[in-house]
Amino acid sequence: MNTEFPAELGAHLAGSIRTLRRRYRKRLARCQEKFSENAVHELRIETRRLLAMLDLLDALRVRDSLKKTRRVFKKRLDAFDELRDTHVQLSLLKPLCRDFPEAREFDLVLRRRERRLIGELRHQIKRTKQVRLERRLKALEKELHRAAGEKSAQSGTDLAASALRTTFGHVADLRRRVRRGDTRTIHRLRVSFKRFRYVSELLQPLFPRLTARRLREMQAYQTMMGGIQDIEVLIAAAKQAVQFVLVPAQAVRALHGELFRRRRTHIDAFMAGANLLWEFHPDKFVHKTES
Repeated sequence: MNTEFPAELGAHLAGSIRTLRRRYRKRLARCQEKFSENAVHELRIETRRLLAMLDLLDALRVRDSLKKTRRVFKKRLDAFDELRDTHVQLSLLKPLCRDFPEAREFDLVLRRRERRLIGELRHQIKRTKQVRLERRLKALEKELHRAAGEKSAQSGTDLAASALRTTFGHVADLRRRVRRGDTRTIHRLRVSFKRFRYVSELLQPLFPRLTARRLREMQAYQTMMGGIQDIEVLIAAAKQAVQFVLVPAQAVRALHGELFRRRRTHIDAFMAGANLLWEFHPDKFVHKTES
Protein backbone atom coordinates (compact mmCIF):
# COMPACT_ATOMS: atom_id res chain seq x y z
CA MET A 1 0.00 0.00 0.00
CA ASN A 2 1.26 3.46 -0.88
CA THR A 3 2.10 5.16 2.44
CA GLU A 4 0.98 8.48 0.91
CA PHE A 5 -2.51 7.18 0.25
CA PRO A 6 -5.09 9.74 1.50
CA ALA A 7 -6.80 8.75 4.74
CA GLU A 8 -10.29 10.03 3.82
CA LEU A 9 -10.28 8.12 0.54
CA GLY A 10 -8.93 5.00 2.27
CA ALA A 11 -11.80 5.05 4.77
CA HIS A 12 -14.39 5.49 2.01
CA LEU A 13 -12.97 2.70 -0.15
CA ALA A 14 -12.62 0.31 2.80
CA GLY A 15 -16.31 0.80 3.61
CA SER A 16 -17.21 0.32 -0.05
CA ILE A 17 -15.23 -2.93 -0.26
CA ARG A 18 -17.02 -4.25 2.82
CA THR A 19 -20.44 -3.34 1.39
CA LEU A 20 -19.68 -4.81 -2.04
CA ARG A 21 -18.20 -7.97 -0.55
CA ARG A 22 -21.27 -8.62 1.60
CA ARG A 23 -23.72 -7.81 -1.19
CA TYR A 24 -21.92 -10.10 -3.60
CA ARG A 25 -21.92 -12.94 -1.05
CA LYS A 26 -25.65 -12.45 -0.50
CA ARG A 27 -26.44 -12.42 -4.25
CA LEU A 28 -24.32 -15.50 -4.84
CA ALA A 29 -26.08 -17.39 -2.03
CA ARG A 30 -29.47 -16.40 -3.44
CA CYS A 31 -28.48 -17.59 -6.91
CA GLN A 32 -27.23 -20.88 -5.49
CA GLU A 33 -30.46 -21.36 -3.56
CA LYS A 34 -32.84 -20.35 -6.38
CA PHE A 35 -31.43 -20.02 -9.87
CA SER A 36 -33.68 -17.50 -11.64
CA GLU A 37 -33.33 -14.81 -14.30
CA ASN A 38 -33.67 -12.08 -11.66
CA ALA A 39 -31.14 -13.72 -9.32
CA VAL A 40 -28.64 -14.02 -12.17
CA HIS A 41 -29.21 -10.39 -13.16
CA GLU A 42 -28.57 -9.13 -9.63
CA LEU A 43 -25.46 -11.30 -9.26
CA ARG A 44 -24.10 -9.92 -12.55
CA ILE A 45 -24.66 -6.35 -11.34
CA GLU A 46 -22.78 -6.98 -8.09
CA THR A 47 -19.96 -8.67 -10.01
CA ARG A 48 -19.65 -5.62 -12.28
CA ARG A 49 -19.55 -3.33 -9.26
CA LEU A 50 -16.76 -5.37 -7.70
CA LEU A 51 -14.84 -5.31 -10.98
CA ALA A 52 -15.25 -1.53 -11.14
CA MET A 53 -13.90 -1.28 -7.60
CA LEU A 54 -10.88 -3.42 -8.51
CA ASP A 55 -10.27 -1.25 -11.58
CA LEU A 56 -10.46 1.86 -9.41
CA LEU A 57 -8.05 0.45 -6.82
CA ASP A 58 -5.68 -0.50 -9.62
CA ALA A 59 -5.86 3.04 -11.03
CA LEU A 60 -5.14 4.40 -7.54
CA ARG A 61 -2.18 1.99 -7.21
CA VAL A 62 -3.52 0.62 -3.95
CA ARG A 63 -1.64 -2.62 -4.49
CA ASP A 64 0.98 -3.81 -6.95
CA SER A 65 -1.39 -6.30 -8.55
CA LEU A 66 -5.05 -7.15 -8.38
CA LYS A 67 -5.01 -9.08 -11.63
CA LYS A 68 -5.68 -12.50 -10.13
CA THR A 69 -8.74 -11.39 -8.16
CA ARG A 70 -10.05 -9.44 -11.14
CA ARG A 71 -9.53 -12.42 -13.43
CA VAL A 72 -11.65 -14.66 -11.20
CA PHE A 73 -14.55 -12.20 -11.07
CA LYS A 74 -14.32 -11.52 -14.81
CA LYS A 75 -14.47 -15.26 -15.51
CA ARG A 76 -17.57 -15.57 -13.31
CA LEU A 77 -19.22 -12.67 -15.13
CA ASP A 78 -18.39 -14.03 -18.58
CA ALA A 79 -19.90 -17.41 -17.68
CA PHE A 80 -23.36 -15.81 -17.80
CA ASP A 81 -22.91 -14.01 -21.13
CA GLU A 82 -24.65 -16.56 -23.33
CA LEU A 83 -27.58 -16.97 -20.94
CA ARG A 84 -27.96 -13.20 -20.61
CA ASP A 85 -27.95 -12.83 -24.40
CA THR A 86 -30.55 -15.57 -24.72
CA HIS A 87 -32.82 -13.86 -22.18
CA VAL A 88 -32.50 -10.58 -24.09
CA GLN A 89 -33.28 -12.33 -27.39
CA LEU A 90 -36.37 -14.01 -25.96
CA SER A 91 -37.57 -10.73 -24.47
CA LEU A 92 -37.16 -8.88 -27.77
CA LEU A 93 -38.66 -11.70 -29.82
CA LYS A 94 -41.78 -12.27 -27.71
CA PRO A 95 -43.80 -9.24 -28.94
CA LEU A 96 -42.51 -9.72 -32.51
CA CYS A 97 -43.95 -13.24 -32.73
CA ARG A 98 -47.42 -11.73 -32.88
CA ASP A 99 -46.60 -9.90 -36.11
CA PHE A 100 -44.23 -12.55 -37.45
CA PRO A 101 -45.79 -15.95 -36.59
CA GLU A 102 -43.20 -17.70 -38.75
CA ALA A 103 -40.53 -16.60 -36.25
CA ARG A 104 -41.98 -18.89 -33.58
CA GLU A 105 -39.64 -21.65 -34.74
CA PHE A 106 -36.73 -19.37 -33.85
CA ASP A 107 -38.35 -18.71 -30.46
CA LEU A 108 -38.45 -22.47 -29.79
CA VAL A 109 -34.73 -22.74 -30.64
CA LEU A 110 -33.93 -20.00 -28.14
CA ARG A 111 -36.05 -21.62 -25.44
CA ARG A 112 -34.23 -24.93 -25.87
CA ARG A 113 -30.93 -23.07 -25.59
CA GLU A 114 -32.16 -21.31 -22.44
CA ARG A 115 -33.06 -24.63 -20.77
CA ARG A 116 -29.68 -26.11 -21.63
CA LEU A 117 -27.75 -23.10 -20.31
CA ILE A 118 -29.79 -22.94 -17.11
CA GLY A 119 -29.05 -26.60 -16.43
CA GLU A 120 -25.32 -26.12 -17.00
CA LEU A 121 -25.01 -22.88 -15.02
CA ARG A 122 -27.19 -24.02 -12.11
CA HIS A 123 -24.77 -26.89 -11.55
CA GLN A 124 -21.76 -24.60 -11.97
CA ILE A 125 -23.00 -21.90 -9.61
CA LYS A 126 -23.78 -24.41 -6.86
CA ARG A 127 -20.12 -25.49 -6.92
CA THR A 128 -18.84 -21.90 -6.72
CA LYS A 129 -16.80 -21.24 -3.58
CA GLN A 130 -16.28 -17.79 -2.10
CA VAL A 131 -13.90 -18.44 0.80
CA ARG A 132 -10.66 -17.59 -1.02
CA LEU A 133 -12.05 -14.48 -2.64
CA GLU A 134 -13.55 -13.35 0.65
CA ARG A 135 -10.09 -13.64 2.19
CA ARG A 136 -8.55 -11.49 -0.56
CA LEU A 137 -11.24 -8.83 -0.31
CA LYS A 138 -10.96 -8.69 3.47
CA ALA A 139 -7.19 -8.23 3.13
CA LEU A 140 -7.82 -5.29 0.79
CA GLU A 141 -10.28 -3.84 3.25
CA LYS A 142 -7.73 -4.05 6.09
CA GLU A 143 -5.05 -2.38 3.97
CA LEU A 144 -7.40 0.49 3.20
CA HIS A 145 -8.36 0.84 6.87
CA ARG A 146 -4.67 1.07 7.77
CA ALA A 147 -4.23 3.75 5.11
CA ALA A 148 -7.11 5.67 6.65
CA GLY A 149 -4.94 6.20 9.72
CA GLU A 150 -2.06 7.72 7.74
CA LYS A 151 -1.42 11.23 6.50
CA SER A 152 -0.97 12.32 2.91
CA ALA A 153 0.08 15.51 1.17
CA GLN A 154 -2.63 14.87 -1.42
CA SER A 155 -6.34 14.95 -0.55
CA GLY A 156 -8.62 12.02 -1.21
CA THR A 157 -10.89 14.05 -3.48
CA ASP A 158 -7.88 15.18 -5.54
CA LEU A 159 -6.84 11.59 -6.14
CA ALA A 160 -10.40 10.41 -6.78
CA ALA A 161 -10.97 13.27 -9.25
CA SER A 162 -7.80 12.35 -11.10
CA ALA A 163 -8.95 8.71 -11.39
CA LEU A 164 -12.35 9.83 -12.69
CA ARG A 165 -10.77 12.10 -15.30
CA THR A 166 -8.47 9.32 -16.48
CA THR A 167 -11.39 6.88 -16.79
CA PHE A 168 -13.47 9.46 -18.66
CA GLY A 169 -10.52 10.14 -20.96
CA HIS A 170 -10.73 6.57 -22.29
CA VAL A 171 -14.47 7.02 -22.87
CA ALA A 172 -13.94 10.32 -24.69
CA ASP A 173 -11.37 8.74 -26.99
CA LEU A 174 -13.82 5.99 -27.96
CA ARG A 175 -16.60 8.56 -28.53
CA ARG A 176 -14.41 10.25 -31.14
CA ARG A 177 -14.01 6.89 -32.91
CA VAL A 178 -17.73 6.12 -33.13
CA ARG A 179 -19.01 5.55 -36.66
CA ARG A 180 -22.69 5.21 -37.51
CA GLY A 181 -22.00 2.39 -39.94
CA ASP A 182 -19.92 0.34 -37.49
CA THR A 183 -21.90 -0.69 -34.41
CA ARG A 184 -18.78 -2.25 -32.93
CA THR A 185 -17.50 1.27 -32.23
CA ILE A 186 -20.72 2.04 -30.35
CA HIS A 187 -20.44 -1.19 -28.38
CA ARG A 188 -16.86 -0.40 -27.35
CA LEU A 189 -17.99 3.04 -26.20
CA ARG A 190 -20.81 1.47 -24.18
CA VAL A 191 -18.48 -0.96 -22.39
CA SER A 192 -16.05 1.84 -21.49
CA PHE A 193 -18.84 4.20 -20.42
CA LYS A 194 -20.38 1.51 -18.23
CA ARG A 195 -17.09 1.21 -16.37
CA PHE A 196 -16.97 5.00 -15.94
CA ARG A 197 -20.55 4.99 -14.61
CA TYR A 198 -19.78 2.32 -12.01
CA VAL A 199 -16.62 4.11 -10.89
CA SER A 200 -18.62 7.36 -10.63
CA GLU A 201 -21.19 5.52 -8.52
CA LEU A 202 -18.45 4.26 -6.19
CA LEU A 203 -16.99 7.75 -5.73
CA GLN A 204 -20.31 9.62 -5.52
CA PRO A 205 -20.13 10.33 -1.74
CA LEU A 206 -16.92 12.32 -2.30
CA PHE A 207 -18.52 14.69 -4.83
CA PRO A 208 -21.77 16.39 -3.72
CA ARG A 209 -22.45 17.64 -7.25
CA LEU A 210 -22.40 14.08 -8.55
CA THR A 211 -26.06 13.59 -7.74
CA ALA A 212 -28.33 10.56 -7.96
CA ARG A 213 -30.05 12.32 -10.85
CA ARG A 214 -26.74 12.60 -12.71
CA LEU A 215 -26.15 8.87 -12.23
CA ARG A 216 -29.62 8.10 -13.60
CA GLU A 217 -28.83 10.24 -16.63
CA MET A 218 -25.64 8.24 -17.13
CA GLN A 219 -27.64 5.03 -17.04
CA ALA A 220 -30.10 6.41 -19.60
CA TYR A 221 -27.21 7.33 -21.91
CA GLN A 222 -25.80 3.83 -21.55
CA THR A 223 -29.23 2.30 -22.25
CA MET A 224 -29.40 4.06 -25.63
CA MET A 225 -26.33 2.14 -26.70
CA GLY A 226 -27.55 -1.06 -25.04
CA GLY A 227 -30.63 -1.13 -27.27
CA ILE A 228 -28.40 -1.22 -30.34
CA GLN A 229 -26.31 -4.07 -28.96
CA ASP A 230 -29.38 -6.10 -27.96
CA ILE A 231 -30.75 -5.89 -31.52
CA GLU A 232 -27.34 -6.85 -32.91
CA VAL A 233 -27.25 -9.91 -30.66
CA LEU A 234 -30.71 -11.01 -31.85
CA ILE A 235 -29.78 -10.51 -35.53
CA ALA A 236 -26.61 -12.57 -35.03
CA ALA A 237 -28.55 -15.35 -33.27
CA ALA A 238 -31.09 -15.51 -36.08
CA LYS A 239 -28.33 -15.76 -38.69
CA GLN A 240 -26.63 -18.50 -36.69
CA ALA A 241 -29.88 -20.45 -36.37
CA VAL A 242 -30.27 -20.42 -40.15
CA GLN A 243 -26.60 -21.22 -40.72
CA PHE A 244 -26.81 -24.35 -38.57
CA VAL A 245 -30.16 -25.29 -40.12
CA LEU A 246 -31.96 -24.96 -36.79
CA VAL A 247 -34.68 -22.93 -38.52
CA PRO A 248 -35.44 -22.45 -42.23
CA ALA A 249 -34.33 -19.16 -43.76
CA GLN A 250 -37.90 -18.17 -44.67
CA ALA A 251 -38.85 -18.41 -40.97
CA VAL A 252 -36.75 -15.36 -40.14
CA ARG A 253 -36.57 -13.48 -43.47
CA ALA A 254 -39.36 -11.01 -42.68
CA LEU A 255 -38.18 -10.78 -39.08
CA HIS A 256 -34.72 -9.80 -40.30
CA GLY A 257 -36.16 -6.84 -42.16
CA GLU A 258 -37.94 -5.60 -39.04
CA LEU A 259 -34.82 -6.03 -36.88
CA PHE A 260 -32.69 -4.05 -39.33
CA ARG A 261 -35.32 -1.30 -39.32
CA ARG A 262 -35.30 -1.18 -35.52
CA ARG A 263 -31.52 -1.16 -35.46
CA ARG A 264 -31.50 1.92 -37.72
CA THR A 265 -34.00 3.62 -35.42
CA HIS A 266 -31.87 2.90 -32.35
CA ILE A 267 -28.71 4.09 -34.10
CA ASP A 268 -30.40 7.30 -35.27
CA ALA A 269 -31.63 8.00 -31.73
CA PHE A 270 -28.19 7.41 -30.23
CA MET A 271 -26.29 9.45 -32.80
CA ALA A 272 -28.69 12.35 -32.23
CA GLY A 273 -27.84 12.32 -28.52
CA ALA A 274 -24.29 10.93 -28.59
CA ASN A 275 -22.71 14.24 -27.59
CA LEU A 276 -24.64 14.21 -24.33
CA LEU A 277 -21.55 12.33 -23.19
CA TRP A 278 -19.78 15.63 -22.54
CA GLU A 279 -22.38 16.45 -19.89
CA PHE A 280 -20.80 13.70 -17.80
CA HIS A 281 -17.27 15.09 -17.93
CA PRO A 282 -15.90 15.01 -14.36
CA ASP A 283 -15.26 18.76 -14.50
CA LYS A 284 -19.06 19.17 -14.44
CA PHE A 285 -19.24 17.90 -10.87
CA VAL A 286 -15.67 18.11 -9.55
CA HIS A 287 -14.78 21.49 -8.06
CA LYS A 288 -11.72 23.19 -9.48
CA THR A 289 -10.03 22.88 -6.10
CA GLU A 290 -10.36 19.08 -6.40
CA SER A 291 -7.88 18.83 -9.29
